[in-house]
Amino acid sequence: MFDQKLTLLSNIKLIIMTLNSLSGLASISQWTLFLGIALILFSWIEKKEKLAIAGQAVLLLLGLLSLWVILTNNNLVPENNGDPISKEIKILSYFKLAAYFSGFNLISLLLNLFKVRFHKFSLYLVVFTGLMLFFMVFNILQMHN
Repeated sequence: MFDQKLTLLSNIKLIIMTLNSLSGLASISQWTLFLGIALILFSWIEKKEKLAIAGQAVLLLLGLLSLWVILTNNNLVPENNGDPISKEIKILSYFKLAAYFSGFNLISLLLNLFKVRFHKFSLYLVVFTGLMLFFMVFNILQMHN
């Protein structure tokens, strides 16, 4: 019984360490991006607009996570002295793009809620841009340190 508690504690420490690292936060944001895009695509298949709104709400949460990562200055990023750009700098640039993407998603969501004429086209752009961000963070996470 005591050994199981120690194993559980070490797993919790691993989860907390993952949440504090930039790579862990990028991985969480990658899954959030995947969930939002999947909900929007599923809403197109099932013809349910509420799923698209839920997908866009998930993408807004991604923007809040991105802003939190950018605005909290507890990230240790090495200086770039002409060397190849480090993984941490690329992850921070991804989070900056994800924050901009969330702003564009908010505009698309407002167009959808007010039933403006171009809301379908803006949702197509959201999905296309989201897929580009998804593969961008996928490639960054595959890099070696």
